[in-house]
Amino acid sequence: MRLIPSTPLSCLGTAVAAVVIGGVVLVGCDVVDLDLDLSLSSGGADSPEEEASASPSPENAEDAEEQEEAASAYGLPESCEAANATQIVGDLAPGPVLTEESGPIEGIEDAEQLSCTFSDGGTEPGTPSFTLVFTSGADPSANPDVVQVPGAEAEMNWEVDVDVDVDTYHTEDSDDLGGDLEYVGTVDGSSRHLYLQLPGDFHVTAIAYFDEVERGDLEKVVFQAAGQIRN
Repeated sequence: MRLIPSTPLSCLGTAVAAVVIGGVVLVGCDVVDLDLDLSLSSGGADSPEEEASASPSPENAEDAEEQEEAASAYGLPESCEAANATQIVGDLAPGPVLTEESGPIEGIEDAEQLSCTFSDGGTEPGTPSFTLVFTSGADPSANPDVVQVPGAEAEMNWEVDVDVDVDTYHTEDSDDLGGDLEYVGTVDGSSRHLYLQLPGDFHVTAIAYFDEVERGDLEKVVFQAAGQIRN
C-alpha cells in the first residue's frame, strides 16, 4: 500500500498531499642513520608536524566508533511474537485478529520489513485496524510504497487528495534512543502514522486506520517496540 508521503522538516502544520491509499593506511618507514649536512634539514621534506596531521585525530576516531556502535544497536525481529507486538499494542488493537507479513521490500535492495496488523477480521471499507511495522534498510516516511498493511487492499485502491497534518519533532524518549519522530495524520482522522527513525537505518512505525488513537499512545507504542529490538 502507499502511505502519505512525508514532507520536508520545515513543513509543519497542515499540508495538502496526494495520498494513494492502498497498500591509516599505515606506512612503514625504515630508520636510516645518515651523516647529512644540517644545512639540508630545512629542505622540501615534510615536517614532523605535517606527517602527524595526516593521522586521524582521536576525536574523529571516537566519532566513527560511536556511529558504528549506533548502527548495530537495533535488529529486525523475526516475528510479531518475538517483537512482543500483542502486548505492546494492547488495548489499542481494535480486534483480536493478528495478520503478520515479513520479508524483503520489493524494489529496495537489502531492505526488509515485519508488519503486524490487528483488526476484528473485517475486510469492508472503513474497518478499524492498528499496524506495528519494523523496517530495516528503507525509510517508510520518505517512500510511501514501503509500509504495507496486510488485508487492506480491498478498500485502499483509489487515489484522493486529502489534508494532512505533518510534524517532525523530538522528545526525551526519542533522544534517549537516538531517534527522530515524524507524525502524519489526516485532518479527518481516518489515518494516523507515527514514524520513529532509529540509528542504523531502522524504523518503527505505528499506524491507526479509522480509529481514534492519540499521538501520545502512538509514541508509547513505537518507543516500547524500539526497546524490544534494541540489542
